[in-house]
Amino acid sequence: MASETDTSDDPVEFRSYRNDQELSERTERLKTAVRQAGGNTQVSIRSHVPLNTLNRYIAGREMKVSALVALAKACGVSVEWLAKGVEVAPSEEAAEVQTSATIAAPTGEDDVMPVKFFEVEPSAGLGVYPSEWVDAQDFHVSKKFIRQVLGVWSSCIFFVRVQGDSMTPTIRSGETILVDYSPQDIVDGIFMLSLHGRLIVKRLSIKDMHNISVISDNPRYNTFDVPIKKVCWASADPDADLRVVGKVVGRFEMGF
Repeated sequence: MASETDTSDDPVEFRSYRNDQELSERTERLKTAVRQAGGNTQVSIRSHVPLNTLNRYIAGREMKVSALVALAKACGVSVEWLAKGVEVAPSEEAAEVQTSATIAAPTGEDDVMPVKFFEVEPSAGLGVYPSEWVDAQDFHVSKKFIRQVLGVWSSCIFFVRVQGDSMTPTIRSGETILVDYSPQDIVDGIFMLSLHGRLIVKRLSIKDMHNISVISDNPRYNTFDVPIKKVCWASADPDADLRVVGKVVGRFEMGF
């Protein structure tokens, strides 16, 4: 027989524990979605949720319904998944550069998203000067494939073919890469870059507080460093030597 102070069967206490668990799980889903969508700052801008407010939500504060809806839209996830975890979450352990021989065909109109393929070929070697970024082909790709297989929740993506062997064996000459160009934190990973106006594909690694290393996976090519103050995202700084066009999030063999 339970004592008068034993509350293990108290439904009020159980409900409080359950709500704490739900809030904790929702917070983890928000962290995952925000990270996949480009980071706190970019999600704050797209959702119109103040950055300080978003940071509080990520720290575990309960979200308002209006904020939850706005954040779900900004992150490219459903309200149902963010609120209750109903749908498949963005992959926590997605490979650095996902690989596929084919791109899954859409299963219906709601599953389609257009992704542009540009004819300009960035070099995974010494680099090439790009032609004008026009005359792109539109590919209609399965949203489910992009999101659930590749773990990419941004709609700011494009295809481009690579030439050169400096990123072998990770990326081989002639393969097509999928690039996410939504602004995000520049951390270790493989990126499409513009170096003094030349398009290249390289691995970036933070060397120290002042420098970023630009690395080729093929050991035949030398690593070089660029001062962090000379690196920017896209055209944010007109004086930058190294501009990040986007992060490489997938690679494919396309027969065209």
